[in-house]
Amino acid sequence: MHFLNQYAFYRRSPFFVTLATVFLFVKTEAQTGSALRLSAEDLYSTHGTHFPGVSISYNRFLGSKWELGAGLAYSGTSFHDDNGWNLYALRFAPVYLSEYYYIGYFNAWAPYIHLQEGISFARYDKEFQDHPGTRYPIKESGFYGYGGAGTRYTVSRRSGFFIEAGMKAFHLSFNNLDVNPHGFALKLGYVYRLK
Repeated sequence: MHFLNQYAFYRRSPFFVTLATVFLFVKTEAQTGSALRLSAEDLYSTHGTHFPGVSISYNRFLGSKWELGAGLAYSGTSFHDDNGWNLYALRFAPVYLSEYYYIGYFNAWAPYIHLQEGISFARYDKEFQDHPGTRYPIKESGFYGYGGAGTRYTVSRRSGFFIEAGMKAFHLSFNNLDVNPHGFALKLGYVYRLK
């Protein structure tokens, strides 16, 4: 009886039926080899600051659903206020691992879910907002994380473009007073298949 109650719930929910159909019955095609991904990206932080940047990653295709890789990024901005500090000349250089899960292939389009995790190296100058004037140079590192979704558009056998959106954080920690620009991220890029 418990099984029938669960089945009735899913049958009444068009969202779950649609989601199951997408994951189970979409057309897939095997992929092998590797690719380079180059992107221009922008983080719009919860404090209203833009952090434009670039990234490059090397990825390997694992069957029809997975792509795994590693990459480097660089982002920065001239000013950001955070936790009672005025921050100047901020520069973040994350080194990360990357995982893509492809939902399916629809002609030239390939939607996916994308995760990144790694270490972010940061440099900036900070001053107290209450006592401006004296700046302290800071070098630190912390956990970097990103999660988003996007789609790749194949132009030819070797190249394509992608767009994705998600949430990014440059310095995740258990200390809420750490400088951690985080918020909405947008990525536009180019994919080149090496083989």
